[in-house]
Amino acid sequence: MAIDGPSSQCVKAEWYDLLHPNTGLVTTREKHLHRDRRRRWNRGFTPKALAQYKSKILPSIEQLDACIKNNIATGKVSDVSDLLFWLTFDRMGEFVLGKSFDMLRNQEWHSIIVLLQKAMSILGPLGPTPWVVQIAFRLMPRVGVLRDWFTMVAWCEEQVRTLKIQPQTPEDKPSEPAVLAHYLNLNLPDSRTTAGKPTNAALTGDSISAIVAGSEPTASALIALLYSLAKNPAHAETIRRELQQNTVDIRDSNSLARHCPHLEACIFEALRLYPSIPSGGYRKTSASEGITVGGTYIPPETTVVAPRFVIARREDCFQHAERFIPERWTTRPDLVRNRAAFAPFGTGSKSCIGRALAMNDLMLVTAHIVHHYEMRFPAGETGDEVGRDWVDNFTSTLGRLRLVFEEREV
Repeated sequence: MAIDGPSSQCVKAEWYDLLHPNTGLVTTREKHLHRDRRRRWNRGFTPKALAQYKSKILPSIEQLDACIKNNIATGKVSDVSDLLFWLTFDRMGEFVLGKSFDMLRNQEWHSIIVLLQKAMSILGPLGPTPWVVQIAFRLMPRVGVLRDWFTMVAWCEEQVRTLKIQPQTPEDKPSEPAVLAHYLNLNLPDSRTTAGKPTNAALTGDSISAIVAGSEPTASALIALLYSLAKNPAHAETIRRELQQNTVDIRDSNSLARHCPHLEACIFEALRLYPSIPSGGYRKTSASEGITVGGTYIPPETTVVAPRFVIARREDCFQHAERFIPERWTTRPDLVRNRAAFAPFGTGSKSCIGRALAMNDLMLVTAHIVHHYEMRFPAGETGDEVGRDWVDNFTSTLGRLRLVFEEREV
């Protein structure tokens, strides 16, 4: 809490200048500017707005279901990693920009998402030295993954331009506008805007960070969760029994949250063991004062990292920390030795603004799959590639998950 809590004086470190000159909400370092921009974004996350967006994942789940059924019919193993990344990027395309990437429908990767993932690969090895990234951007903008990065940025700039010229008459305005449109059309004070409107650099930065932050972490969490349930089928069966209650509507995340505590506990446990941001979240102590963490004094202007992966597997925070035990969040609270060690969506004013939407999607997708299918690893496989090939590119990139699905009678 001394590093990232509500009263912390720490600020975001230089790593967050990565998008410069574009600036997303996530990468805004100055607290007052972040506060202004978050206030704008909050308009896209009101209960009324979320009620519109929550149900929009249901057609994507139906497309996911069709892909799984097709694999069953043809005797194929399902590449769950691809399917879940397609689903979450399609979802964020609709949510942020107002249009899907249609990867589930086409059952292939969209070219711009391929470029985005290639570009993100530089964040792992160069994350601790963000100045190297900026030097490379300036000296070698057309080389390798750097070229991919700038191509992706140019594409996002074009989407922003398209969004800005969309008709705004009541007859033409969509009933469920992209969340970026909420941000674009608000006339709230913001130090990075012109005449009350966000700048192109702000909108481009937000489109990049929102698509990445809303897609990759959710996909990784779903991969981790389905891997854990395939590894521990008794927990899938417990969830299934919860879903069979007459009071549960598996197409309504509010109903699932009320009636399916084990489903929620399994999600929390997957988020603990496989955090969406394993070691990111670089912070810097203020220029005027240091902080004390665990009895150790950290001087002013020092970069501090509190990696969630390491904290989540400490025995002084969680008993049997390496094991998947969802009951620690329900009937076995004694297995949680330090509740503050679990903050998958961050804390304070810098916490994830899309937490409610992420939990909605995690619940609906998992409930649908567990309710309709039995799942197991292919013959001769253990699924352990998920953890063994895990790469930290700021967001988690877990190893590939392949599963065999069998339809259940429901």
